[in-house]
Amino acid sequence: MQAVRLFKQFPGKMAVSDLNFSLVPGRLTALLGPNGAGKTTTMRLLSGFLDPSSGEVRMGGVNLSTSRKSLLKKIGYLPENGPSYKDLTVLEFLHFLARVRGFDLNKSTKVIHSVVEELVLGDVRNSIIGNLSKGYRQRVALAGVLLGDPDYLILDEPSYGLDPKQMTQIRNLIRSLSKQKTVLISTHSLEEVEEVCDHVIILANGKIVADSSVETLRKKDKLYIEVKADYQVIDSLFQKYGFAGLTSIQTPKDGFGKYELSLGEKSPEEVFRILATTNLSVREMRRSEDSLKTIFDSITSGKG
Repeated sequence: MQAVRLFKQFPGKMAVSDLNFSLVPGRLTALLGPNGAGKTTTMRLLSGFLDPSSGEVRMGGVNLSTSRKSLLKKIGYLPENGPSYKDLTVLEFLHFLARVRGFDLNKSTKVIHSVVEELVLGDVRNSIIGNLSKGYRQRVALAGVLLGDPDYLILDEPSYGLDPKQMTQIRNLIRSLSKQKTVLISTHSLEEVEEVCDHVIILANGKIVADSSVETLRKKDKLYIEVKADYQVIDSLFQKYGFAGLTSIQTPKDGFGKYELSLGEKSPEEVFRILATTNLSVREMRRSEDSLKTIFDSITSGKG
């Protein structure tokens, strides 16, 4: 699935502007951004719920807007507050959706049993949906999405309102589904992104400000060093070799100081070779990684 120069304008507001990105099977992608950044609008465009003002959503190279009938069958979209008929029982609701999709009785029974088991809904299968907790209602809505076995899953806050145990179950399920399907989730939980996602797209003011693997995003051009030397000594050493931006994290205790060195275009291997030519004792050397929250705050505030 691709977003190609995707724009959406509402009266008096450009909600998203010039979005270009790809979603691929086997890679779980998170869509992040502060409130009002355009996340929900983007997901509605990808799911066909909204038509773009300009640009295209492509699936297998085919424009969603011109082939809606065939392509929408391949998309499963879960809004933030998953829709359901609250006066039906869980099984009645799922059977209704199965009939809408044209399943025969045998297929309906098999598929419904499978999603009820996957989402651990057995204990509430005969309960009225309106009497269930928000967490259970969210899982029922997700079960409805999975009934059609879609190739593309677009899930807006799928773990919102779940207790810790349910959250773990849903995250594990989504992670498993992403191995065979193309999955995009939006979330406010940076912990969730770091725990289960492979890739992240960050929006701010309707534009993409980051599109990267989680691992790459977290890796910064800094190196953490713990070495037996005062700041002046280690700073002079690296300035001699063209490094800049040494920061003291902790003044020497038991002789060892902790420092962060900006690499620029240089490599950690160069740092290792330089330290190896000295008589300085090195206790630790590793890549510095900012937390995803620090990176997110920096990028969305325009500092990244």
